[in-house]
Amino acid sequence: MTRFLPIAEWLPRYERAALVPDLLAGLTVWALLVPEAMAYAELAGMPPETGLYAGFGALVAYALFSTSRQVTVGPSSTVAILSAATVAAVAGDADRVQLSITLALLVGVVFIVAGIARFGFVSVFLSPPVMVGFTFGLGVTIAVGQLDKLLGIEAESGNVAEQVLSIIGHVGDADARTVVIGASSLVALLAARALLGHRIPVALGLVALTIALSVAFGWEADGVHVVGEIPAEVPSLTTPEVGLSDVGALVPGAIGIVLVAFAEGYGAAQGIARRHGYRVDPDREMVATGAANLGSGLLGGFTVDGSLSRSAAADEAGARTQMAMLLCAAAVLATIWVLTPLFEPLPEAVLGAIVIAAVTGTFRVGEMRRIRSIRTGDFAAALVALLGVCLIGILPGLAIAVGISFVMLVYRASRPNMPRLGIVEGQHGYVATTNEGAEQPTEVAVLRLDAPLFFANAEAFGDRVAALLAEEPRPRAVVIDLETVNFVDTGGADALGEVVAQLRAAGTGVAVARLNAEGREVLTRAGVAAAIGTEGFHPSVQDAVLALRDRPHGVSLSEDDAGHPDHGED
Repeated sequence: MTRFLPIAEWLPRYERAALVPDLLAGLTVWALLVPEAMAYAELAGMPPETGLYAGFGALVAYALFSTSRQVTVGPSSTVAILSAATVAAVAGDADRVQLSITLALLVGVVFIVAGIARFGFVSVFLSPPVMVGFTFGLGVTIAVGQLDKLLGIEAESGNVAEQVLSIIGHVGDADARTVVIGASSLVALLAARALLGHRIPVALGLVALTIALSVAFGWEADGVHVVGEIPAEVPSLTTPEVGLSDVGALVPGAIGIVLVAFAEGYGAAQGIARRHGYRVDPDREMVATGAANLGSGLLGGFTVDGSLSRSAAADEAGARTQMAMLLCAAAVLATIWVLTPLFEPLPEAVLGAIVIAAVTGTFRVGEMRRIRSIRTGDFAAALVALLGVCLIGILPGLAIAVGISFVMLVYRASRPNMPRLGIVEGQHGYVATTNEGAEQPTEVAVLRLDAPLFFANAEAFGDRVAALLAEEPRPRAVVIDLETVNFVDTGGADALGEVVAQLRAAGTGVAVARLNAEGREVLTRAGVAAAIGTEGFHPSVQDAVLALRDRPHGVSLSEDDAGHPDHGED
């Protein structure tokens, strides 16, 4: 039971001492969530109240299934804009609200199926540098898309460049009051974040202040765009009315959202869990995030994920269990029931400022510089992902980010490190010849494969051995050190068999060192072990070198070349 429903494990043992810190943390998250949820709802193309519905449903469902104690889920800028882009691509004449609800349900189903199938490992397949570039590009796109609210104008949709040109063309129509409201709100939020971090819910205070000023000075009558009517209704279970063709069209976007949302949410959960000395289960976190999206969609909300900023705030406020999120959900429900009409005079410019302030955290210029200093190729990949989102579009940018990550993974898997090994005088064992003082034997080449031996790198493995045979003077024997090989497949076994045959055809002795039992079994089933022969396998590089020295078919090595018998391997 507890395997599938973690709350059944911790709730019966819940301690009273945790109630006060959980309550404070829940109220802290509530104060952050309410204004952000309404702002992100508009970003997703949904009515403001649906952000609160999404927050309530997601918090309750996630608390039931999550293995994290502090992570909070709900609307976020990333999944909100991805939802809007996915729905816009297939909407046509269909109701965008219904499509957004359907998308949340689809995302929930994909998450749950992936979690049950134990696909939690997919979080590692989005390259961190590519994710930095992608989220940077998303942040720029979101911020530019909110500028029309801060100016009180109607700008055309499109990529970042097109939106900027449209805003420049309409800047003369900007409303002075709206500009002052939006700019001052943004400055206040950014200054408060710089000084206070996320510890104090400044956004909620700003919302309360601007609502009061809006009512006092009649801003709506003066032409300032406000949120408008919000129904004070408790959300009820709903099922969207959309056609099967529209559902099918949403599936690719749902899968993309799952990849990005899990990378963000699980990253937040891992970081907090490490700080508190416990572990989160990636598969169960997938199920929990799926449940959160189902909870959101069934109440008329949109896609949700784990929020790094709100989770950090909950952690700093002292959250000890998911009880904090259940208490937060209760506060959100009370807000929906009682307080939503109070938000009607809220200027749209304030919501735009809240969104922009939230996404400035994605403008990780320092991290981009760090990536460039570490590896130019990673920086180029991050930059392509960033520009792809900004110049081509969000969904194409997502496809580019996933594609780049996949290409990088395949390329690096197919180009494993295969160093030549040698001996450092006075030290034990064989080390890479790139180490200072390491000298390789003149008549024997020791080659180590620092990767699994499988189909993706089989060709590179063969090419590396062929390059050895082309050296002058050509080594009279080759030891293949497979200590770091933890996996061998059919393609890898066949490649090793071909390499052995190639070496022997060239009159070169060959031996395999330090292959584990699982790899040896694969070679046996593939018929490669028989071709190598029992005498061709050795427990150490040293044994392999000594055996080749004494082998009668052509290899005669000096003691210096063979190393010292009492040497081990690193």
